[in-house]
Amino acid sequence: MAHLIATTTVPWIPVAHRLDVLLSAALPPPDQTTSAFAFVSDGLGRTLMTCVDREGRGWDIPGGHLDPGESAIDAAVRELHEETGLRLPASALSVFAWQRIELLDAPPADYRYAPLTYMAMFRAVLPGPGTPTRPPAGSESTHADWLPRAEIERLCGPRTWLTLLEGTGPL
Repeated sequence: MAHLIATTTVPWIPVAHRLDVLLSAALPPPDQTTSAFAFVSDGLGRTLMTCVDREGRGWDIPGGHLDPGESAIDAAVRELHEETGLRLPASALSVFAWQRIELLDAPPADYRYAPLTYMAMFRAVLPGPGTPTRPPAGSESTHADWLPRAEIERLCGPRTWLTLLEGTGPL
């Protein structure tokens, strides 16, 4: 069962839409899931963030699009490593939330997503302080760091996932 915690819109979707942020211990529909993200926190309450070297991105939660045939959990593990250098096994991550995007108008001809898609959100809590890490060579990310919530709020502004930081600890 999913629990709605926020509804919003975002400027990067070109038509009327609704973006819902939901807490859930179950995966969203796999055939409608387009991306996966990894919220990894340490024993000091910090979250591992990546700085993505793309226009409009900056500091963000590690994650991204699923490759063809890739599961959401495998994408989260891959993106976590590609964007921060941290390697965790899939068994260390558990789904805890989704973002559901529903278009309310017809998509433009060049829109590459279905009218209803999901972003899967996974979490892991590491014991003790997070160790220093950095993205591997060739990554779109320039650096990674363990940041406290206040610093994340300062650096990331009004990201749709910000309310999920409270959900990264044990349930």
